[in-house]
Amino acid sequence: MAHYKQINSLNRQAALMNKFMSKKTRLLGIDLCRGFAAYAVILLHSGDETWGIPVGYWAEKLRYSFYFAVPFFLAASFFFLTKKTIPDISFYFWRNRFNRIIVPYIIWSLIFIISKSVLFLSTGQSSELSKLFRDPLSIIFLGSASYHLYFLPLLFTGGVLLFLAKYLKRNQTSTQVMFFLAGLSIIVDYIITVSSNSFNLGSYIAFPSLLEWISFHGFNYSLTRLVLVVVSWIVRCLPYLLISTIGNKMLSKVNPRWIYTKSAIASFFVIFVFSNIVIREFIHSVFCDILIAYSLLILGISGSIYIKNQTVQTIISNLGLCSFGIYLIHPFTNSAVKVISLNLLPQFTDAVSVASMLVYSGASFIISWLIINIFIQNKLLSKYMFGI
Repeated sequence: MAHYKQINSLNRQAALMNKFMSKKTRLLGIDLCRGFAAYAVILLHSGDETWGIPVGYWAEKLRYSFYFAVPFFLAASFFFLTKKTIPDISFYFWRNRFNRIIVPYIIWSLIFIISKSVLFLSTGQSSELSKLFRDPLSIIFLGSASYHLYFLPLLFTGGVLLFLAKYLKRNQTSTQVMFFLAGLSIIVDYIITVSSNSFNLGSYIAFPSLLEWISFHGFNYSLTRLVLVVVSWIVRCLPYLLISTIGNKMLSKVNPRWIYTKSAIASFFVIFVFSNIVIREFIHSVFCDILIAYSLLILGISGSIYIKNQTVQTIISNLGLCSFGIYLIHPFTNSAVKVISLNLLPQFTDAVSVASMLVYSGASFIISWLIINIFIQNKLLSKYMFGI
């Protein structure tokens, strides 16, 4: 009898999740993971070598285990983009995507450029000001106005891969072939990364040797540079698109009740943590990031049906809504927390430790969340600054 009750319970849970997956209902587990990923970005920038103070061994280990944010955002984005039987690549889709990604990118680029210009002028750092405008192409197209903005044009560029997803689905490409393509795409990404040809966040270029060779033979440097960066971004996104397409295809054909059990959720959690702490030490990040991103994604999907408390649902839903804004605004709150800490917590300014990183990141995350909650009350700010 208990066995049958468990089966019925799993059937109800699976039916509920299928209902969620087939409609535009928010998956609260994914919202929670989005908020966690936004916090991970803040923690990464809450103490490193650029601060000019020693970084403790365990602090470095902690940072190293929080590099999952961008892979998770890519996995979640492409999973939901490929959820439809035939991906939407209509004019209205691209207009909506432009409004949700590129418009906030333009506005936040201007905000960071203006704020940095005011800071450099007020502090007499003329050399830094001239350096800021030395590379207008990277400011306009590659996100160099602030270190975290590159992800927005990368995500928008990756959207062109939906044409490939549409082709694969229309031609009913077999799962075996798609697995082969996914594996091949990961290997190509790995080769490009280990050969130092992937997009470099410091120089804002990709394929440096090829760029130099092509430019030497008379091609326009700026155009070549931009094209090569786009190629590197597409290569970066391709594994996530293919794996997400495979995942959605498999979920539509089977009823994986087992992923909704608490033991399965615990297993995905262990895989996520173990991959971040242990496996990352032995496997290249290109491979490890895939495992980490999708274990967290499945964890979020599966755990959604267990979030039933109304108050908790409201908080998590708000966190998911604010996560993009938290990601965008966090350089400002990080800087503010750092300045305040210099006066209130001077013991944290001698070296970067686990304690200092947790204090910096926790305070910055909460402040960012509160500020974004205020901003999204205004429809214009919500629409143009955060794409909501």
